[in-house]
Amino acid sequence: MSVTPPRPLSFADSALYACGIFGANVVYAFLNLAAGLYLERYPQVPTWAVGLLSQERSLAGAVVQPIVGAWSDRTRTPIGRRKPFFIGGVLLTWASLLFLAGFPPLVPMLIVLSINAFFLNVAVDPYYALMADLVPLEQRGRVGALLAVFNMGGQIVATVAGLFLWDRSPELVFVIVATVLVVSFAITTIFVHEPEAPPRPTEPVRLDVGAYVSGLFTHRELVKYILAASLFWLGTGGVLPYLTRFGVHVLGLSEGEAFQLFLPALGGTIVGAIPAGYLADRRGKKPVLAAGILGFGLVALVGSQVDSTPQALVVMGIVGLANGFWTALAIPLLIDLVPPERAAEMTGIGSAVWSFAQPIGAVVAGLLIDRFDTYRVSFIGAAIFVLISFALVLTVQAPRAVRTQGQAVAAQA
Repeated sequence: MSVTPPRPLSFADSALYACGIFGANVVYAFLNLAAGLYLERYPQVPTWAVGLLSQERSLAGAVVQPIVGAWSDRTRTPIGRRKPFFIGGVLLTWASLLFLAGFPPLVPMLIVLSINAFFLNVAVDPYYALMADLVPLEQRGRVGALLAVFNMGGQIVATVAGLFLWDRSPELVFVIVATVLVVSFAITTIFVHEPEAPPRPTEPVRLDVGAYVSGLFTHRELVKYILAASLFWLGTGGVLPYLTRFGVHVLGLSEGEAFQLFLPALGGTIVGAIPAGYLADRRGKKPVLAAGILGFGLVALVGSQVDSTPQALVVMGIVGLANGFWTALAIPLLIDLVPPERAAEMTGIGSAVWSFAQPIGAVVAGLLIDRFDTYRVSFIGAAIFVLISFALVLTVQAPRAVRTQGQAVAAQA
C-alpha cells in the first residue's frame, strides 16, 4: 500500500498544529521555573534532588517513551494513530497538576512530581512524530520556526503567570497552567486532520534488548545526532532548574522577581527562531543548528560571571537568540533522520535518551553547587557540554531537500 506524500501546510493549518506545543511548553516552562521554588516548601528535599525534579523530562519516561512511540506507530483508530495519545497524556498531566496545586504530603508529592513530565511526554512524542506525517521535508524548517514561536509563547505565559501571581497564590498558577494545556491540545486534536497512515511497521518491538539496540545502530546518523542532542540536554539540564534560585541567592531577587530572568531569553528565542527556520530550508538544518549551539555554549560561559540583574537580563536575551536556532530545528532535524513508518518509535527513543541526560545534568549540577557553594558553576558545566555537542553535530550527515523540490512545492502551494 502506497501513501501519498504530505502536501505543504498552509499557515493556518500550521498554527492549529502548533497550538499543542504552546500548551505543552506552558507546562514545561512552569516545571523548569517554578518547581525549584515549589520545593522550597519541602526542606527535606536536598539540592541535587531539586534539580532532578525541577525539569521537563522524567527518568520514568526514559524507560517507557520508546514503547509509547512504537505503540503509536502501530495504532489505528478512527481518530488517527497519534490523537489517542494526545488525549491520554494531557488528561493525566492535567490531573497531576491539580493534585500538586494542593501542596500534598511529601511522599505523594514526590511520586507525582517525578512522573508528571512523563505523562505529558505520552502526548508530546506522538505529537512530534505527527510532523513526519503532516509536513514535507522541505517545509519543516519553517514549520519548526512557527512551532518555536508557539513554544516560546507558551513559556512566556507560564513566566508571566509566575511573575505576577506566584507570590500571591501558587495554587492559582497551577490551575492556569493546567487549563491552558487542555485547551491548546484540544484545538490541535479537534482541528488537525491526521493523514492516511503508512503500513504498520513490519519490525516487531522485541524484548531482545541487544538485538534491538544493534538494529538501532544501523541508523548511524540518527544515533550520532541523538548523542549530540543528549550532550546539549546535559548542559541545559544543569542550568534551568536552578535559574530562579540563582536569581534569589546570587542576584538578591524575590521568588516572584526571579521569574523575570526568563523573559528576555524567551523573547530572544522567538526572534532567533524565525530566521533560523527560513535559513534552514535554504541552507540546510544542520549548519544553521550548529551555529546556534556554538553561540549558546559561548554565551553561557560568559553568563556564568554576571553579578547584577541588568547584566543577567542582557546575557539571557543573547542566550535566547542562540536557543531560537535549537528550538526551531532540533526536532525537525531529528524527524529528517528517522524512518517515517517508525517516526514515533524513533522520536520516543530520542526522547528517552534525552530524558536520562537532562536529569543527570541536573543532578551533577546540584552536586557541583553543593561542592563549590555557588550557583555559577552550573553555567560553566552547561557551556562545556553544549560546546562538545556542537563538535559532534558537525559530524552528522543530514538529508537536504533539493532545490527543485522546494520550487515545486512552492508552486504547488
